[in-house]
Amino acid sequence: MAINNKLKLQNWSLNMKYLNKIIVVFAVCWLQVLSCAYGQLRFLGHSNNYLQVTSYLGKDGGERFNTFQFDLLSKGIDIKKWSLSVRLDGAITIVDGGPSKSGEVFPLDKLTFRWTTDNNNAQMNLQSFGMNLNEVFLQKNAEIMLVDQAKAPFSSYNKDYTQVFLYSSIKVTQGKYLERYQSGVNQWTHIKYRIPMLYTLYDENRKIIGTAPLVYDLHIYPNLTDGNLVDVTPDYGLEIGTEASNATLRFQSARDYLDGVSLLLENAVKVNAKSNFELQVKSVDSELNSSTSGSLPLNVLSTKLTAGTGAKTILANPVLTLSTNPQMLLSGTSTNKENIQYFNLNYKAKLSQSQIVSVKPGDYAVSLVYSLIPK
Repeated sequence: MAINNKLKLQNWSLNMKYLNKIIVVFAVCWLQVLSCAYGQLRFLGHSNNYLQVTSYLGKDGGERFNTFQFDLLSKGIDIKKWSLSVRLDGAITIVDGGPSKSGEVFPLDKLTFRWTTDNNNAQMNLQSFGMNLNEVFLQKNAEIMLVDQAKAPFSSYNKDYTQVFLYSSIKVTQGKYLERYQSGVNQWTHIKYRIPMLYTLYDENRKIIGTAPLVYDLHIYPNLTDGNLVDVTPDYGLEIGTEASNATLRFQSARDYLDGVSLLLENAVKVNAKSNFELQVKSVDSELNSSTSGSLPLNVLSTKLTAGTGAKTILANPVLTLSTNPQMLLSGTSTNKENIQYFNLNYKAKLSQSQIVSVKPGDYAVSLVYSLIPK
């Protein structure tokens, strides 16, 4: 069973909420043979490539900055549970205006990827594939799954030729950190970085179907505007770390089915608050649903927050089973919004005896909303 948390990192001034998509995968231990001819599916990537940063507010490349093209070239195509990943494809380099002020190249984890739109194919689109529409932070030393075992297949539906287009944005995050990556030559020199990325399309057994290399050109101006609008600490802030956005919890053995499976994500939740606060959680869905295997009740999955780095006194932090009603996950204390508190996020999945016997292999998904409530 796998749980993939893909979360948008945001701050709100009062009642802050974010949507957390959890996917639960039950697997069986036999070899499956995929019958599709991948030569009939062509995967291509295109990009606007150029990101020009003139402000401390960063830069959003736009909703169609990346175009991913899938050409289905025959009637017999049916590729289930496909995945799409992104990783760095070589070193980030300075191509003009170097060195930077810090002597370092631009950090990849200051770029985010977000699915935005599609070409309105009735069967194959962002919604049917189960895409997470939140921002995902890229990472220098990790392959990030942008789609992990899609809910809907790439299928030709008995047509000779079908095209599917999926679009995404790339964003340079805001902040004063940008000063470190301006040109160190002088106050008038622009600096340009080359960022090579590789997008990989997999089948359900993680065999490569195709790849799309894309190169981004990042141009940072020597004089940035809007410095007064960034790095301002909000009265209340809630963020989820990158590791938690790609967490996995999997049932792999008979012991896992009997005892359940737990996952601990250290310092996954970041909070700042000028007063005491509550963190609440609720499920958007009434069940964990699978497009192929039915459903499971919410009470198979529980969650808890525990003290992490910098955490102040915790007044209450019960273990909660999921519900569609908001529940208090943690009651915390604070008197200074500048004090950052981290909390460890714990998940546990456990089946009853009857569920162990009856559960079908497949992906079971539920969406959770976490909220920060000032007290």
